[in-house]
Amino acid sequence: MATDEAQPISVQNDRITINEFEITDSTLVKYFQQFDSGSERQDALERILKIGVMTMNLAETSQQEEFVERKFTEMQREFQDEITRIEDEVEERFGDDGDIPQIFENHLGDDGHLRQHIEEAFGENGPFKKRLDEELGENGERIQQALDPDREGTPTYRLKQSLQSQIDRLRDKIEEQETAEEVEEEIRAKTTLKGEDFEDTVGNILSDLVYGTSNELEYTGDTVGKIGDRKVGDFVVTLDKTGQRIVAEAKSDSGYSQRDIKEELTDAVENRDADYGIIVFECESYIPNKVGYFHEFDSERLSVALSEGEDDDVEPGFLRIGFNWAATRAVQGYADAGTAFDPEVVQEGVGEVKDSIDRFSTIRKKTTSIRGTASEIDEELEDIEGEVKSELANIRTEIQTAE
Repeated sequence: MATDEAQPISVQNDRITINEFEITDSTLVKYFQQFDSGSERQDALERILKIGVMTMNLAETSQQEEFVERKFTEMQREFQDEITRIEDEVEERFGDDGDIPQIFENHLGDDGHLRQHIEEAFGENGPFKKRLDEELGENGERIQQALDPDREGTPTYRLKQSLQSQIDRLRDKIEEQETAEEVEEEIRAKTTLKGEDFEDTVGNILSDLVYGTSNELEYTGDTVGKIGDRKVGDFVVTLDKTGQRIVAEAKSDSGYSQRDIKEELTDAVENRDADYGIIVFECESYIPNKVGYFHEFDSERLSVALSEGEDDDVEPGFLRIGFNWAATRAVQGYADAGTAFDPEVVQEGVGEVKDSIDRFSTIRKKTTSIRGTASEIDEELEDIEGEVKSELANIRTEIQTAE
């Protein structure tokens, strides 16, 4: 077997070897005659071979592209022929003169067999109409009866009963809620619910009294005081000039005897380390008659009621007078025993104040029944309140001047 080395042109791995290869083409001979050295001729040969190979590759590619284009053109022509054939076939079968329209006309046209069967079955005299009349009654009488909400046993009757039951339960709940609110309102007049409201009322009146002054108001109703775990004594007012402390306890419940009131006041004064105590009742009907609207015990404890009965409006004037009274007593107690103030002047002033308070109480009771003319009476009450404040101020001045 001959080897590559014995052949004129051999290819080994990455090289081509030409041995004694002779070319007689005049064009090539003439081209190579222009080169003098063997190296130039070798380079020229290599270039010619590269150019030739590239040219042949391009030629082959061009041939392939022409082949593909030719095949595509043939396929396109065949596809268009197939579309034309299908269009012709569809037109032949579905066109105006085609088989399918004729079939539809034969069955569904004016004289079609299927149309006649449908009209026979569902027409005015057909079996379907007769069957509906049998099931629903003439003009739907049976279905009207079946849907009658007042006809017992019908679905709409059961729905109506269910809705009515739910409405009744809702109405009962609303009535229960209204009843509960009424009961709660009644309870408020006798329980701590009302007590909390009245406590706020007392706090608001005291707040108005100290507003614009140097006196200080402190709420202590939720704070344990000096007596064990007692919280008696809802408010404490500290007088700026003397540092005296006045404790106020708000009450909106009944059942207190005179002894109970005195003990409650004594505990409040001790619990809050106060110099004077006021117990404020919402209405006079909660306390004994001998205590009344305004009653002082032992010159350091005072009971005040702000209305006559549970249904009457609270009168802030009683507490304002009571507070000024307490402030006067506290200042009086602050003065030294040897202070040279005139006790007769003080006692005379206290007596006049008590008389004014009695007049105030009497007239205030009248206002609850004659509200139509209350404006004139209120003016008189304001004058009396002014007299009380003025007299108490004079008493305090007498005491403080003598210090």
